[in-house]
This record gives sequence, structure tokens and C-alpha cells, in this order.
Amino acid sequence: MTRKTRKQRTSQPVYYFIVEGCTEENYIRLLKTIYRKPGKIKNCDGGSAKNVLEEAEKLIQNNGDDCSGYVIWFDGDTYLPDDFNLKNKLSARTDTSVYITQPCVESWLLAHFQKINLNSHKKCREYEKALDHRDRIPGYKKSDCSLLKKYIGKKQIETAIKNYPNIGNIPKKFL
Repeated sequence: MTRKTRKQRTSQPVYYFIVEGCTEENYIRLLKTIYRKPGKIKNCDGGSAKNVLEEAEKLIQNNGDDCSGYVIWFDGDTYLPDDFNLKNKLSARTDTSVYITQPCVESWLLAHFQKINLNSHKKCREYEKALDHRDRIPGYKKSDCSLLKKYIGKKQIETAIKNYPNIGNIPKKFL
């Protein structure tokens, strides 16, 4: 009796996301759920871009080749000129991508619902207020992960990719 040959299973890429805070972590968790893809997340618990970059450097050194690549994501309002060299060092790695949301993650979230001016000098507080609208995310609070699940789906993610192409590369890793 002959055995049937099975197709070889191809393994999915597994990315390690090193993020600034809980909003970014909640967003990555949402992507993992929607696209049913694996991924690891390290939340650096807010602070500064320097903290995120230093944590990423340690994690990459300790983790080695345990994943397909690393995605580092933090807000531009915490990124200082002193962080430039470390950011460039990590960006130079072929397996690492660094994303900076200008000025904060709320601008990226707003891009899920409308076009945004990427050259605007709006403050983070203004983006938070714009999100808290009945046509977007009513009652928006930074740390409320249930709100993202309730108001952001594939359609909104596709809109955000068009409205904010640079940060749109993050969800593309899941597509």
C-alpha cells in the first residue's frame, strides 16, 4: 500500500514587535486576531524612544535568530536627537524595521477613519480629541483595548494604510 504524499507546510514568518506602550501593544494584538498570524510583542511601558530602542537592542542581542524579524515602533514626540545613532544602528540591520508615529500613535489611529495631514504640527491631545467622535472611536481612552476591537476592522486598516503609508507597513507584515 502506498502512502499519499502530503504538501510541505510552509512556516509563517513570526515578527517580534517592540513597542512603546499599551496602545501600540493593543493594536498589534488586534492585528494578530484579525489576520490570525503569529507574533511576539514586547511592551516597553511608555517612557521615551531611547528606552524603546535600548530595550530593542537588548532583546535582539538575547533573542538571536528566534524570529523572522523585528519591528520597533514608538512615538515621535518622545524621539530626541540623542536617539538618532541608536535608531540608525538598529535600522541598518536587515531583519529590523523602525517606525516612528508622528507625533503619536493617535495620529495613526485617526488615519483609520480619515485622511490626515502628515506635515501637521498638531499635538497628541488634538489627535486624541479627534478620535473621540461618534464616527470614529467614541469614548477613546489610550489604554482601553476593547475600543480598538470594537471600531477597527480590516476595512479601517486598509484605509489607514492609504492615509499613512509609512506606518501602514506595520499591518502589511500581517497581510
